[in-house]
Amino acid sequence: MPGTVNIAPEEADGDVAATGSARRTLWTSNRAGSIDVSWTWSPSAGGGYHGRFQGRFTDRAPNDGRWVILQARWEGRGWTPVATAANGGTFDRNYQPGTRGLNFRACLTGGYCGSPAW
Repeated sequence: MPGTVNIAPEEADGDVAATGSARRTLWTSNRAGSIDVSWTWSPSAGGGYHGRFQGRFTDRAPNDGRWVILQARWEGRGWTPVATAANGGTFDRNYQPGTRGLNFRACLTGGYCGSPAW
């Protein structure tokens, strides 16, 4: 169901106990763009997760000269651009085994970052 999320359980003593999936619509702070993103996770040997993230970009201001950008962060690192495309463009990527604390947000070129997925 769109807008729902099943967050992976906290890891206890390095053990990963569950698989799951989530879907969110992420907005830029000025609502000029959004990204429908879904992602899956499965336990990785030695802790953390691996999985896939995919989605579609919507640019509500296609003539403003800015691109909608999907940013991600994981393992306490800063936000990093991981995908961008024109209006209606899609992405489909994997993330590596052992990843912890993955989160996403939508931004525009030059800022206007929205709230994280959670």
